[in-house]
Amino acid sequence: MSFLSQILSCLPGRKPAASAPAPLPARARVAAPVQAPAGLPAAEPVLTVVGARRPLVSAQGHLAGFEFQLGAAQQERLLARADASTGAAHANALLAAMRLCVAQGLRALTELPLAWLARSLDANEQPGAVLAGMVLLIRPGAPLASSEQALTLLARLRAAGALVGWRQQHGQALAELGRPDFIVPQLAEANSDAARRQAISLCLLQSGALPQLLLDLPDVDALEALLNQPSVMLASCRLDAAAPAGPAADLSHALPPQAAALMQLLGRLVRDDDVALLAADIKADAALSVRLLQHLNSAGASPGRVLDSIEHAVMVLGRDALYRWTSRLLVRLAPPRPAGQALQAHALARARLLEALARASGEAESGALYLLGLASSLPRLLGCQAAAAVAMLQLPPFAKQAMLEGSGPWAAYLSLAQALDAGPPGEQFDALAAPFGGAEAVQLLAAQAWE
Repeated sequence: MSFLSQILSCLPGRKPAASAPAPLPARARVAAPVQAPAGLPAAEPVLTVVGARRPLVSAQGHLAGFEFQLGAAQQERLLARADASTGAAHANALLAAMRLCVAQGLRALTELPLAWLARSLDANEQPGAVLAGMVLLIRPGAPLASSEQALTLLARLRAAGALVGWRQQHGQALAELGRPDFIVPQLAEANSDAARRQAISLCLLQSGALPQLLLDLPDVDALEALLNQPSVMLASCRLDAAAPAGPAADLSHALPPQAAALMQLLGRLVRDDDVALLAADIKADAALSVRLLQHLNSAGASPGRVLDSIEHAVMVLGRDALYRWTSRLLVRLAPPRPAGQALQAHALARARLLEALARASGEAESGALYLLGLASSLPRLLGCQAAAAVAMLQLPPFAKQAMLEGSGPWAAYLSLAQALDAGPPGEQFDALAAPFGGAEAVQLLAAQAWE
């Protein structure tokens, strides 16, 4: 069972998601909101499906984990009402998702008031040994009764394996908590790479050389420009697929010649061409043939059998697995760049998300939606224009219309994926998600797409 699917089994009150154009698959059904205890004034429902909102990138450019966001506006409402009980219920849901994330060897980051964390941990009988890999960003508000209680809680969190830190601008408000394990430098007012580097250096000097998390950077270019700073531990930004500014680029020059064979093969798979034609395309590229046979003859790919012909390999692998394997090869051919591995993971996750949304909606051409998701990520990944990606992948008309004009029946899929990348869900995201079963159903599908 996947880590975010398991969230549904560990939270109470399950019921099917709201109606969609077609019934959502069982894995995409979502839990009912958990209500706060009776007696609280107008408590809002507690989220029960927590998607991985934003990827975290390591200093080496790898996908390192995910940032789990409750949302600043929602936290402010709860803090204004002094609703620590509902806040703790939110924290429980966040920590449940984070535990399952770190079980896969990834980091999990969230930002919460200390009092919510205290209530959440007190509700668990064995909180120890379940926080390793978690990165807890403490925000002011909902303080504990005393500094002694706060320091005891921090020691408890650290003993369980968590890293604890806060934002640079909150340092004075949280001074009683002592020295953090990391700090988030204040970069909001820095509008250039040089200004951000200066802010990072100043924060490093003032904090006594603490490790730094660079959060909410404006784009991938800004993130890549700062990954080489020695103090940086993790960074995040929108890994969306906006085409970079500048003159139009030819995708055929951005990729090695083997990319053309991969794109032609992807087109055949989506069109459901005959197996003989698929095999002929693969055999025409000797390197591709060797890679496919090596993949299938490796441990676990085809247990108990050795495959010695391309036709046999195609039959054993199947079309769905073959186009996933082909698309992974394609994104790995992208030119090297600092955040290249994280961008590759994003491209494949978006492709899987659009395909999952298409299947949940009863779309007949779910494979073409997979290609649309992949194509929408190529401009950022390869430094090319959207038109070049559309031409090389030979996208069908509805996909071209969505990519190039932002219109047509498939534009809703792309708009929804872009809204999900933009940050914590809001009213616009809720409206876009409604035809697909609602926000929680979409968030769960998106989280599964990252696995």
